[in-house]
Amino acid sequence: MTLTVSLAQLGPTTADIGHNTGLLADAYDRAVRAGADVVVFPEMAVTGYCILDLVEDDTFVDRNREALSEFATRTGETAAVVGFVDRDGEARYNAAAVCQHGEVVGTARKVLLPNYRYFDDERYFEPGEEVAPIAVDVGDTTVSLGVSVCEDLWDGAYDRRPVRELVDGGADVVVNLNASPFEVGKRADRARVIRDHVDATGVPVLYVNTAGVADVGRNVIVFDGDSLAVDATGALVARGAQFDTDLLTVTLDDDGVGQHVSGGVAAADGPLVPAGEAVKPERRERELFEALAFGLRGYARRTGFETAIESVSGGIDSSLGLAICVEALGPDNVVAYNLPSSVNTETTKGIAADLAANLGVDYRVVPVQSSFEELLDTYESHAAPVSRGVAKENLYARVRGLLMMLASNDSGGLLVTNGNETEMALGYVTLYGDACGGLSILGDLSKRDVYDVARYVNERAGEAVIPEAVFDIPPSAELSADQVDPFDYDVVAPVVSDLLEGRLSPAEIVARFERRALDPERYRPDDEGRTVYDKFDAEGFSTVVYDTYRRMKRNTFKRVQTPPVVAVSGRAFGTDFREPIINGWDGR
Repeated sequence: MTLTVSLAQLGPTTADIGHNTGLLADAYDRAVRAGADVVVFPEMAVTGYCILDLVEDDTFVDRNREALSEFATRTGETAAVVGFVDRDGEARYNAAAVCQHGEVVGTARKVLLPNYRYFDDERYFEPGEEVAPIAVDVGDTTVSLGVSVCEDLWDGAYDRRPVRELVDGGADVVVNLNASPFEVGKRADRARVIRDHVDATGVPVLYVNTAGVADVGRNVIVFDGDSLAVDATGALVARGAQFDTDLLTVTLDDDGVGQHVSGGVAAADGPLVPAGEAVKPERRERELFEALAFGLRGYARRTGFETAIESVSGGIDSSLGLAICVEALGPDNVVAYNLPSSVNTETTKGIAADLAANLGVDYRVVPVQSSFEELLDTYESHAAPVSRGVAKENLYARVRGLLMMLASNDSGGLLVTNGNETEMALGYVTLYGDACGGLSILGDLSKRDVYDVARYVNERAGEAVIPEAVFDIPPSAELSADQVDPFDYDVVAPVVSDLLEGRLSPAEIVARFERRALDPERYRPDDEGRTVYDKFDAEGFSTVVYDTYRRMKRNTFKRVQTPPVVAVSGRAFGTDFREPIINGWDGR
């Protein structure tokens, strides 16, 4: 007997039950036309995954269950596995319903509840207890579906092994419903976990993931699709599109050997990746660029923004930011502003103009010097002379922030911010200035990543869309004459990444330096070929690390007031990194 399964990677809108069930119905009909015996939808497809305290709203939860029942009535011979929120009295469950012949024929509840990063399943849901396959009719016979939900596959740190329990209970095939966030290289990690289960059980595992955007307040989460079909031999038969919705259909024969039917990405002949052959990660810069564009596009659409506003200074960050905006929304839906003062150079003003022309966006120049002088004069005339240079520098940034928020309010466009992870850690963004906006699109990229992804943009285009001059000028906020950023980003950026993403203490980073064991992928040689070990002795490097930690701690108050960050790494500023403002620990 041949079993045909469609993996429907959809992008549900958070809490829009009517819209989401419409997506389910459309994909179900397409799966039927593709000849599917079973179609599998993502985790919590009816409601969207990141619904937070809406889980506690009885009316909302009951409506999602009603919508599931209404969807079930339209099913026929093709079975559907649908993620939703189940309820039993006051208890809520992250669950999957199996629907066929116009009714719900079985329900599986998520057993393993994550409680890390921005996952709060343990807070909202009760764990499922019973684990058993669910029978569905396929022609004149039945197939036992092992239905599991997301974390049930990622069981390495738990006492229970739900996937193994399903197979021990007689499952012919395991399907796993996901709302799995993107991070660089995650495809290889997913494939490894799936193959471990296949190797242990000899049963195919079909993994379907959400392809869309949601948020947890301080972070915008990118669900990258990239669904995977691994057959009983461990071969990757095919995968869904990355950063797009898709309907991937595969067949499995009596021995669980798979073959691609339609949709997704597949090889011309045979499996996409044969058993025993490593699933290789994609190029880092490509994934980051496409993830950020996908995140911005999805966030804008779901929050009602049709256009984006970008303040371009002629520096590397806003150059990449503008390229991302254009990729996400198209040049006709992006407006770029240059806001020069008396301290901005002709070089950076020229770069900004060339960049906007290369990308084909509406470009506007609004000088800020007169506004700066008037505000400064007003304050000094009525209060006191401004004695600190940094106060005047920040006034430039705040005049720009005021004007950009005016543009956003007047046009209805989404103002994006360009502070990167390294700058946000160091406090090198101006609160209520360049930190103004509705979305931080670079806040999870290190300064090194910004340069790398910007170069990829030009490589991808086959020309210098981002002017080459921007890669050559020293990084500068241009808030005073001849100002240059006071950091060696080749060193400080990876230190920040080690503190944030690597979860290393300052002492451990210094100890790794002393052992010459720093991650070479992060601590790469600079443009002159010098390594961190060439630049510093242990004492000098320790000074940099603890100064970075001190700056990072001191500027927490800024980060908690900045726009939500599009998360693309293993740990991002925002909900993912929960830091107190009041913090007396010096890292030693």
